[in-house]
Amino acid sequence: MNLSRRAGHGSFTLEKRPEIKDDDPCCKDGPCGRGSEHEGMKGSAIVSPRRMKVGGWLLLLTHIILVCGFWLCDHIRSPSGSLLSKGAPEVLLAGGRLAAVLAVSGILLQLMLIGRVKWLERSFGLDKLIWVHHKNGLLVLGALSAHPILVTAGHAIKERASFWVQLKDFLANWDAAPLAAAGWVLFSILGAASLAPVRRRMRYEHWYAIHLSAYAAIALAFFHQTRLGRDFIRNQVLTAYWFGLHAFVAVNLIFFRLFTPAFLFWRHRFTVERLERETDDVTSVVIRGRTLTNFRIQAGQFMFVRFWVKGFWWQSHPFSVSRQPDGSEIRLSIKSVGDFTAAIPRLAPGTPVLIDGPHGVFTARQCQRDKILMVAAGIGITPIRALAEELAVGGRDVLVLYGNRNKAAIVFHKELDELEATYPNLRVIHILTHDPSWTGEKGRIDAEKIRRFASDVAERDVYLCGPRLMMKDVLKALAAMGVPRSAIHWERFSL
Repeated sequence: MNLSRRAGHGSFTLEKRPEIKDDDPCCKDGPCGRGSEHEGMKGSAIVSPRRMKVGGWLLLLTHIILVCGFWLCDHIRSPSGSLLSKGAPEVLLAGGRLAAVLAVSGILLQLMLIGRVKWLERSFGLDKLIWVHHKNGLLVLGALSAHPILVTAGHAIKERASFWVQLKDFLANWDAAPLAAAGWVLFSILGAASLAPVRRRMRYEHWYAIHLSAYAAIALAFFHQTRLGRDFIRNQVLTAYWFGLHAFVAVNLIFFRLFTPAFLFWRHRFTVERLERETDDVTSVVIRGRTLTNFRIQAGQFMFVRFWVKGFWWQSHPFSVSRQPDGSEIRLSIKSVGDFTAAIPRLAPGTPVLIDGPHGVFTARQCQRDKILMVAAGIGITPIRALAEELAVGGRDVLVLYGNRNKAAIVFHKELDELEATYPNLRVIHILTHDPSWTGEKGRIDAEKIRRFASDVAERDVYLCGPRLMMKDVLKALAAMGVPRSAIHWERFSL
């Protein structure tokens, strides 16, 4: 997934955002798949994803009720009476305190959403979590902005001072206020850098460094709240809950972002075995390791990969598995669309590889029917190629519609031909948009072509992976053709 990202097509890729284009295929700067699995996880989880999803929403709702309840109780049951009825200054101060608590709650939620926390991802899907992360970020920015404005305005009215005089007094005379201001500035910079117009123009290294500063900002905000926050000073139960909440988030981040990849590398010793040129701008990286039969990855899933060599080690990017895993090696096929992916052909055999994964449930397990339609464009073929083989081997009727600009851009052309020859129940239709010499299907993958090649599409499971506009058009066409949403498996191209 150029997760959060900006780009590196070839199944998922996280790198410089500016280079993602709508006519570029799904690099998976966000994989075409949902959810995630632990290594060693068997077919069904103890708790179903649906129940986990309901549980997740209930946990979030419970948290909001708790913190709002603590806030309301503290302000209504004050020794001097209800603060909410004592005029504008106290109301402004109360609103500022609530904004602060909700802002930090939102920030902790942000960390959980992008923490690759397996029990969350399995239920909601990584692309959905990232989507919520983007939207929640706007709410966090709003709350962060409201807090200093409301608190400063409230104290200014009480002290009969101007807003700016009161703000200067905070910074000069209030304990921990300068640190809080520093944290607020860091969060504001982070929020600005996350806005799409800004993000598209930033180098990945700069964007990544800014995001790392969020941890320092969180520490500053935590210190400020627990030192000066009225609700925490007067309520030991809330303080204990707040400490526990921060500890819970920290444990999840450390376990899933740091410990798990380190353990996988210790166990499997992943290394680059060889590179294979697929097209002028697509390179496959074949990875081997110890006891890969115990590394349970499925066709359609993806991994965050960090190549441990100079020029690569500081970046981790998501890429989809492009061939059905066989227990001996793993293949990732990566399109050159940015600085990081352009350097992939320079990787040397033997390079150590840190892997965070597998992630995603864009797998054969999602398929409920005997007939399948698979729609891919460009590098979006990576998970589709692996899935098509697995489903064909299982005896399913598989039809693949694969779109590209021209013949030279077709990835796995020979492999797809060989799969068709091997499995009579597998058919691949190539559709090109900019190749005058092409004698096959031309144009874009649209409703007309879907109806023509898959008139029974309403009876099929459908797997999609491709650029944003293609996905949007195909989803709209499928809905018009009566394909139930539960039969459509996809994930957003850009996370």
